[in-house]
Amino acid sequence: MTDSSEPIHTFRGKRLFLSIDLPDYVKDSLLAIQEETLKGFNWVPRERFHLTLKFIGDIPGQFQETIEAAIDPIQVRSFLLPIDGLGSFPPMGKAHAVWAGLATGHPHLFQLHKRIEDALFNIGIEPEKRIYHPHITVARVNHAADESVRQFLKRHQNFGAAPFKVDAFHLMQSQEIEGKRVYSIERTWELTH
Repeated sequence: MTDSSEPIHTFRGKRLFLSIDLPDYVKDSLLAIQEETLKGFNWVPRERFHLTLKFIGDIPGQFQETIEAAIDPIQVRSFLLPIDGLGSFPPMGKAHAVWAGLATGHPHLFQLHKRIEDALFNIGIEPEKRIYHPHITVARVNHAADESVRQFLKRHQNFGAAPFKVDAFHLMQSQEIEGKRVYSIERTWELTH
């Protein structure tokens, strides 16, 4: 039996993920389609728009150096990414998120993702079981009516933004500060030219 006056030990590590940042004009395009009057749509704020490469999750703080060392040797050439189309997850059934797509993406994006997965697997981080589907989350829609989601996607079926050049990726920390989710850059890796 433990003494109830002892403090409850909470997780002291970090919640980390790897991502690609988006230029301002892409963020502006994503903001422009957000319709504040839609019930049940929890819009992603501008400062949290990103393209996830790998969600790592909660790790002990000291393990971050091991993660960074595993990623350091990765080399991929910079590339262009198009923003094209909207969709929802899951594709069938009740949607829980609306996202902006990347057309067919770019071979270098999938190469970068695969090299990250391999590097992290080598230090004991499990690879994602689902097929990598690069996207930018625009809204959480768990509490939205199915028809509202369908109509939103229909209204914005021609959505797109000019391609952007990817020349770096980041290790990000996700924290909850005063009830808000905040992302901050822990480390940046430049792609080769």
